[in-house]
Amino acid sequence: MLIRLLGPVEVERAGRPRPVRPPQVALALAALAWEAGRVVPVESLLARVWGDQVPAGARHTLYTVITRIRREILGDDGAVVHRLGGYLLDVDESAVDVSRFRGLADQAMADPDPAPLLGEALALWRGDPLTGLPGEWAERARSRLRDERKEAALRWARLMTGRDAAAAVAALSPLADEYPLDELLAAALIEALHAWGRTAEALAHFARVRQTLAEELGVEPGTELRRVHRMLLLSGDAAETAGVVPAQLPVDLRFFVGRAAELDRLAAVATGDPPATAAICAISGPPGVGKSSLALHWAHLNRDRFPDGQLYADLSGVDAADAAVILPRFLGALGIPEAQMPSGVEARVGLYRSLLASRRILVVLDDAHGAEQVRPLLATAPGCMTLITSRAELSGLAVAEGAALVRLGVLPDDDAHRLLAARLGEPRLAAEPEATEQIIDRCGRLPLALAIVAAQLAGRADQSLPEVAADLARSGADLEPFAHSDPAIDLRTVFGRSYRDLPEPAIRLFRRLGRHPGPHLPLAAAASLAAVPVDRARELVARLERANLVDVRAPGRLRLHDLLRAYAAEQERAAESRSVRRGATRRLLDYYLHSACAASEVCYPHREKLDVRPRARGAVAERFAGRADALRWYADEVVALPGLLAEATGAGLDRHAYELAWAFAEFMQRRGPWEQILRVQAVALEAAGRAGDPLARARCHNSIARAHARLGGHKEAVEHFERAVDLHRSLDEPVLEAHVHLGLSASLTVVRPGEALDRLLGARDLFRRAGDVVGEARALNNAGWLRAQNGDHERALADCRRAQRILAEHGYAQGEAHAWDSIAYILQTMGEHAQAVVCYERAVELFRWCDDLYPAAETLVRLGEAHVAAGDTAAALDAWERAARCYDAVGDARARTVRDRVAAHGQHGAAVEKSLRNRSDL
Repeated sequence: MLIRLLGPVEVERAGRPRPVRPPQVALALAALAWEAGRVVPVESLLARVWGDQVPAGARHTLYTVITRIRREILGDDGAVVHRLGGYLLDVDESAVDVSRFRGLADQAMADPDPAPLLGEALALWRGDPLTGLPGEWAERARSRLRDERKEAALRWARLMTGRDAAAAVAALSPLADEYPLDELLAAALIEALHAWGRTAEALAHFARVRQTLAEELGVEPGTELRRVHRMLLLSGDAAETAGVVPAQLPVDLRFFVGRAAELDRLAAVATGDPPATAAICAISGPPGVGKSSLALHWAHLNRDRFPDGQLYADLSGVDAADAAVILPRFLGALGIPEAQMPSGVEARVGLYRSLLASRRILVVLDDAHGAEQVRPLLATAPGCMTLITSRAELSGLAVAEGAALVRLGVLPDDDAHRLLAARLGEPRLAAEPEATEQIIDRCGRLPLALAIVAAQLAGRADQSLPEVAADLARSGADLEPFAHSDPAIDLRTVFGRSYRDLPEPAIRLFRRLGRHPGPHLPLAAAASLAAVPVDRARELVARLERANLVDVRAPGRLRLHDLLRAYAAEQERAAESRSVRRGATRRLLDYYLHSACAASEVCYPHREKLDVRPRARGAVAERFAGRADALRWYADEVVALPGLLAEATGAGLDRHAYELAWAFAEFMQRRGPWEQILRVQAVALEAAGRAGDPLARARCHNSIARAHARLGGHKEAVEHFERAVDLHRSLDEPVLEAHVHLGLSASLTVVRPGEALDRLLGARDLFRRAGDVVGEARALNNAGWLRAQNGDHERALADCRRAQRILAEHGYAQGEAHAWDSIAYILQTMGEHAQAVVCYERAVELFRWCDDLYPAAETLVRLGEAHVAAGDTAAALDAWERAARCYDAVGDARARTVRDRVAAHGQHGAAVEKSLRNRSDL
């Protein structure tokens, strides 16, 4: 059996084709055969058969159509299987002519004589594919298949031109009529006509194509058509008169790795779109990222694209506006004696472009200062390409000359590893994988830094990778490990070229950015460092971005490479006094402290407010549009917190250290990781001790205790909770003491369970005396939870329902979420599974709204258990998968435990489903 789509839709058996009718059946069969062996979702089938206006009842009709295909068309030669929400045509790929055509075309790519395979592939065609079938999908499939046939026919005809030119002409002529603007097709037909001895017809066809291009597109013929036209004009001669072919490319980098996407992008630019224009591409990126290496590697790989030669100029030492220095070199390389060169720059540019007009030449302009420097040197003739590298963004070339822009970043981890392996050998890296990763990380995946370290290692076979990794780690933010006697590859010198080109205000801002400890920072933080308004900072950052010294990934957020940050810090230490540097640190910390406090008020309005000092002059703070905006800020900036605390303590600003830790504490308690909280709060606790601030110490102990509790260290949690209680009691802060008791009681249920309820009731009394209704409701809910665990379900349920009402009335969503969770748990233990499910879902909804993912995960686990008890395994699996995602988000290893449970129940559920399906008529 052969299912035919390359013409009318038919099924052929024993050489006898049978049409498939009506159109709905033909479309359904074609849609399945198009993806034979793969599941086609039902929704896709509906769209392919009926388009975007799927009528009511279409699903039932589709089932009828599938049944007809099974019984009347396929019979015993194939099957349509219902699977995973769709249908699969179970036939061998060779049973579909489209698959057979593509397979033969692919085989031909690797065959030393591809012509027979291509001829066999083309013989499968019997007309327009999917003839007469309506709809958008059928038209798209037809268009794609026509293009594939054209490419196969073009390959076959080119091969046949030297064997049977008449057959090549017969194959190409109808395609040339169908694709009158395809220049490669036209060129192949012209060559075939000439090879057949019909040169006059070939010339006439060239004239027709040239006229069509001018009328339809307003362009002249491209490189390939011009080549065959010259061949026609010179037919009878042995060859064209040979000119000088320059070959100026410097040596290719021996250890080039990676950059596959960028190499493909350059290749796409080289093909030309539109083809009647010259190709121009500018590669930019930070210093040391490998721009020149990429350009030269691609140029060497693609020399055959430019048979008339390659020109190269290093512009790093050339004045930004002086093209006159380069033009004589290029003209000489193109065969013009110095005596014959015109004297003026404009005249030399004209001669240069005239010489390129009839050639296919690659021009590489390396390390350009700007667009004005390269414009006189651009190869403007169709078929030529100019490849430019620059430390600056050359967006002006994209606007005025239509240049393609390729921005280069640091290497991915795998390619960074491959670069070291290419220079040092994979066995040496494999023997020390941890040290290899540390070296790559310290180099920031910057190719030049990796190359410098690799060269040092290659020259010292006795030096181990762990020793080098340790040396790099000890150097900290020092760039000395990347120093080199050759200024062309010394990292400081390479960075300095971009740095020294900046105007003074941008230089000052760049230096200050080295003081920021995180991988990225907001624009307002940069403005605070430099003590300038945000709008002015935006202008300066744009200048730094154009120089590729910073990367603006999102509006209002910029990133520095680690080594560039180290360079900026070195320049700041060399240029600015200690007092100036300390002032910048104070402004940076003020930005973060005031912004974090503002975010806390937006996200956690029931939380205690911090009384912070006014901002230093020149510091700004964020204004948040709402809760989501504030949470995004927290998520972006929390990564910088440990470094900020180190900056604060190093500058003697202890109060900033512990207040910053407090301002981020609630967000971190809800997101984790809790090990990070322990480290941050330990620094804050030491700072609070040095400052003699007992209230700050109490807050730190409370945060440390909560983190220990999350990690299961309840004994340690109780110790820190009790220290916080003692400090609050000594300060006569009963409400703050009561809040600590709420957390303490949860850990006491593990360490000293007999004390937990009494502590909660004591907290409730403290809240009640202080008139804190919300706090009292929270204590009431926690007490209800404990009573439920002790079996007092009726009283527990009453307490928790009362707490939920109070918390909802006062808009305390997090507390209300815990109350709903308590109610659901009690109902579940009482056997009321349906009611428990509803309450659990409400709790999860509130926890997610509060961005409190850890209790959300715990509640989802219990929700899954309630679904299992109610007999709904599918809903349980969904709840557990949601729980696993919450655990993932907070970095909790329990995600794996939950997924193991999903897998165990899922296997059981699949077995049940299979059993039911086997009993089904479907």
